[in-house]
Amino acid sequence: MEDKPWYPEDYRQALLNTLTEEKLTELLEKQNCAPRFVYGVLMLPTVLKYIIEDQASDITECMTRAYISGYKLYQISPRSPPVVIRTSNPHDTVQGMVVFGLDVNQRNLIYDFEGGLMNLVDVRVQIRLKDSSLLSHDIRSGRTVDAGMFAWLDSKEGLIPVESTAWSLDGFLKGSFYENIAQSQRRVMLDGSRRI
Repeated sequence: MEDKPWYPEDYRQALLNTLTEEKLTELLEKQNCAPRFVYGVLMLPTVLKYIIEDQASDITECMTRAYISGYKLYQISPRSPPVVIRTSNPHDTVQGMVVFGLDVNQRNLIYDFEGGLMNLVDVRVQIRLKDSSLLSHDIRSGRTVDAGMFAWLDSKEGLIPVESTAWSLDGFLKGSFYENIAQSQRRVMLDGSRRI
């Protein structure tokens, strides 16, 4: 996944967020907050916060880069967000973000958004952790986490394979749908700051 200078700041923060083992343990121990792996528009914190109806929290602190194996990205049309399909090749991978700390209501809102054409499946997500015991060094290790993800379970006939392991956000970020969500979020934040 790319980190371009013109990408939204909250997305760039999420890309750079690397959890420590302690923080991961804390997030995984939260009751009824199963992680979700996202690989399309929900990788963008602005969109995710809009969908889960939580404009106030800094969700980037609960997001980190991740990938899954045995899946491949496809699109319904050249301009559509991606879907993932399970493959028989364990070397096929999909890059995205894993989101921790979502409560039942927030996960249900994601289900309402993603459901319909896709089904919720269990996946094993690979993430990188930062070793907090060595403050002067940036040492990272890998970790596998169980998460839920929405996958396309219908035929892949007619779908367009994505040539990359990560969906390009560029076209979506330049579109009116994203801009309308970003404007809505700015209005909510301004309204909230005026009440203080």
